[in-house]
Amino acid sequence: LGGKEALGLRMFLFSTAMAQLIFTFTSNFNNGICLQMVENVPFCLELANIVINEQGYGIDSLSTLFFLFGFSSLLVGLVFYLLGHFKMGRVVYFFPSHVLVGCIGGIGLFIVITAIEVSTNTEFEFSLDGLSYTFVDNFPLIGVVLVFEVTLRILIQLTRDENGRPRYPLLGPIYYICITPVFYIIFYIFFAILGVSSDDASDASFFFPSLESGDDGKSSSIIDDSLFDIFTIVNFSTISWTAVAKSIPTIVSLTAFSLIHVPINIPAFAISTNVEPDMDKELVAHGWSNAAAGLFGGLQNYMAYSNSVIYSKSGGRGIGSSLAIVVATVALFIVGPTISSYVPRCMAGTLLLHIGIDLFLEGVKDSWGDYDALEYSGIWLITVVMVVFGMSAALIAGAVAALSVYLFQSITHQNPIKGQMSAVSLRSSAWNRSVEARAILEDKTTGRHKIHLILLQGHIFFGNVFLLTDAIKSSLNKMRGTDEEPKIVILDFTSVLGLDSSAAQAIAKLKTTMHNKYGIVLSIFVTGSTDGFPCEYNLSGELSESIIGKLSGQSCGNGTTANDDDADDDNEDFVDDAFACLADEPESTALLSAPRMSMSIKASTEAASSIGTSMKQAVLSSGIPSSRVCDTLDEALVFAEDVLIALEDSLLLEDDLNETTRHFKMHRSPSTESAHDEEKLLALRYLEKLCPAASGDEVETLLRERHVSGDVLWTQGSSSDCCKLLVVGSLISSLEDGSCLEDIAAGSTIGELGLVHKTERLSTVTCVSDRAVLFSLSRENWEELLKSQPALANHILHLVVRYLAHRVQHVSNRVLESRSLPV
Repeated sequence: LGGKEALGLRMFLFSTAMAQLIFTFTSNFNNGICLQMVENVPFCLELANIVINEQGYGIDSLSTLFFLFGFSSLLVGLVFYLLGHFKMGRVVYFFPSHVLVGCIGGIGLFIVITAIEVSTNTEFEFSLDGLSYTFVDNFPLIGVVLVFEVTLRILIQLTRDENGRPRYPLLGPIYYICITPVFYIIFYIFFAILGVSSDDASDASFFFPSLESGDDGKSSSIIDDSLFDIFTIVNFSTISWTAVAKSIPTIVSLTAFSLIHVPINIPAFAISTNVEPDMDKELVAHGWSNAAAGLFGGLQNYMAYSNSVIYSKSGGRGIGSSLAIVVATVALFIVGPTISSYVPRCMAGTLLLHIGIDLFLEGVKDSWGDYDALEYSGIWLITVVMVVFGMSAALIAGAVAALSVYLFQSITHQNPIKGQMSAVSLRSSAWNRSVEARAILEDKTTGRHKIHLILLQGHIFFGNVFLLTDAIKSSLNKMRGTDEEPKIVILDFTSVLGLDSSAAQAIAKLKTTMHNKYGIVLSIFVTGSTDGFPCEYNLSGELSESIIGKLSGQSCGNGTTANDDDADDDNEDFVDDAFACLADEPESTALLSAPRMSMSIKASTEAASSIGTSMKQAVLSSGIPSSRVCDTLDEALVFAEDVLIALEDSLLLEDDLNETTRHFKMHRSPSTESAHDEEKLLALRYLEKLCPAASGDEVETLLRERHVSGDVLWTQGSSSDCCKLLVVGSLISSLEDGSCLEDIAAGSTIGELGLVHKTERLSTVTCVSDRAVLFSLSRENWEELLKSQPALANHILHLVVRYLAHRVQHVSNRVLESRSLPV
């Protein structure tokens, strides 16, 4: 087809000029150089092959091909624009590095092959005959290119500084410019001796053929009818829509590959020029430049890093210089086809060969030692596949390589177990227990040493779940028969991001193994969220021992069973029946089935907690459950501590249960004088737990307060003028930004740090229950106690020290939970 070479050259120049013009006014850089995206040439060749297979050669196939070029540029521009417009610039950083490096190496080899084909005017084939024809039969052509390339490599090596960096960055561009005059000098001297004419040299393919402008075979003049062919070549009536449909996968691959260059070029050039880049703005600029080129059938373009660096180091910058480049490019667009036939092939061949070798070495040589064996194998896989099977196949190979690396690294490098420890390291929030209960928990043979905590992390799936289960079994084996052998195992899934069905089923089997083989009394599984485990499999159901089922066979004294039709409703009758059950069974020894100190603040706190209380008594009368699922780690730790106490002295928990029952009865009863007396007794019980040396005198110094839901006791930053003991109801502590919340249950003291040290309030405290009763110690009474009753004040100081000591111990849990807020 006559004129196709001129079309190709002008396509490159048009896309380059369009990009340079748009970037002049839309980019943050004032010294960038834009080019047609030469890395996409393999995709363009693939599109050309698809069209040729459908329509053959001719003007109709050229129309289809130019439509595909323009359409692909429009699509690339649209993607760039949308990424920038919606502030999604960081998305372009998600390409795996080794896949990108593999593509660079493959492109390098592809350009080397292109250099061979351009230099010899042949089609390179990976066969013995193809190699022989290229390097033997056409040795004079390829030999000249090799001489120029070797000479350039030697010059670059000789001009490096002591640090190994090129001393003269303009050496390459100057060298390429000198190739043409040097070739002509050698040509006239050498060929004159041999008697070879210029026509003979042209026939031997030492020069590019004259670029014809049309079917008449006439050479292009400076201005003729062929000047605007690239804008008029598309004829929608001759487009092969079958070829367009078959080209969609290649266009999608081209679009994806086009996105790779921006996260390399923009940040790299920003570092070189000390400019703060706005990735979103640069993406929008790329969008406009590609869309403008695509509207006229042009190819994709971008800001080229290497050209921009050379331009910047040469002092080029500013709108004026950039517009001058646009003018020069437009001039070449007009006269380029005319002068191109005077350019020797060895100049283009040397340029392509040098760039191709550099890119190939950057991909496979410079990356050696920067990646592990699997990643480096993926680099070679992508490089080879790109050369042998094309760009689309290489991107598929890249996806396979990336997924393989992710799978392998998830199995080998990311340990699903974050850590293992006893509960001595991670304390629960249930710190105000009785002296007897604390003695049990602090004993090495009966206490927290018997709780083994396993923290999990990351994605747990079929590939690494066996590592998890084997590690847990190994740990239990090592502890078997020793003082460290646990009775309770807690598996915390708070930091687990994902769990597939195979892993979930393996976890369910692990629970059975721990009980049957290792004699674990209780296994607790922490979801880390009220939404359950991060998987579709019903793991919560598999791991939970049904409490409601245990309630079904037990009846209360008044004939009411614990699983009445409305058992799941938070209604008044159910709560009353629950307390009736408690009253009718004073001899029951029930384990608390829900923690007391870490109750979640829900819409109906009192009703939910009351139902939990009735379930506690019913479960314990049937024995200790073998497994349990908890929402938070603290909930699991509290429950595990309750089990240890129940195993040694269940009466301690029965007393606690009776106290909890009395708390809720007082919460529901009207405010009477007898109720006030019970509140004082309960306050004294709490103080005795908090400070065993406490006496009834402390209660007499406290003032009773009553609050309702929504009342704010104090706000963050306000002055500390009192401390309070919560006897009835529930409070919540929060930071001013609402990022952290902590519920405060009955029996807790608040504000003691501010009272003693006169600091401002560190959080906001709000009442969330319908009714709350607190006993408050004002600053005036506190200062009076220090003077008049120092012994009594010393008890309160002991309380402050012990409470703060607990919070320091408990603060280690904050890596997993938003607890331990200062109140």
